Amino acid sequence: MRRLFFVAVALLAAGSGAWLRAQGSLSSFGPYSGAQLDTLEAGYRAAMQAPPSPRVGPRALAAREASLDAEVSLGLLDAERHRRKALLGALAVAILATLGALLPRRGGPAASADEDRRLARAMGSPTALLDGERHRAAKLLGVALEAPPAVVDAALAAQLAAHDLGRLGGVAPDLRRMVLEQRESLQRARDLLVTGSARRSAGQTTQQ
Repeated sequence: MRRLFFVAVALLAAGSGAWLRAQGSLSSFGPYSGAQLDTLEAGYRAAMQAPPSPRVGPRALAAREASLDAEVSLGLLDAERHRRKALLGALAVAILATLGALLPRRGGPAASADEDRRLARAMGSPTALLDGERHRAAKLLGVALEAPPAVVDAALAAQLAAHDLGRLGGVAPDLRRMVLEQRESLQRARDLLVTGSARRSAGQTTQQ
């Protein structure tokens, strides 16, 4: 997709450049160099700025016509300058777009693989992180890492009985909150060992 975009831009710019070059042959100022255009421009501006003759006659009329011709010629000369600038811009865009289409995309699959490796080193392997969580869950419930679900459920029931909310009727709110958090941790540990997921709502935890 990226390469197609650059190719389209290069073709469009090349077409614009070809059209602008063809317009140069139609312009009366096309064959002139930049220095010659500067000289002509100075002459046209001098003719336009010449003071009008105070007398009315053929000479005054000729001066007036020369000023008008100079104004028209100056407009055509400016158009030729703009054409040349636009032609250079179109050629530059065509060259840059062609280079963009030919050059390989920086990085590519190798750079993506390197980035994945750097991320793994910084964050740790997802498998290793999950194994660490499972070991902590088994230690919290007091069971073996590969204990069957029935053993894990029995260990959870025993732990929840030891953290029974019915015994906390008159205790301080902070202590009650701590016990609730412990029960939630126990339930998440059981889910992680049995189902591989620790996502379980707090409402389900407190009901067990």
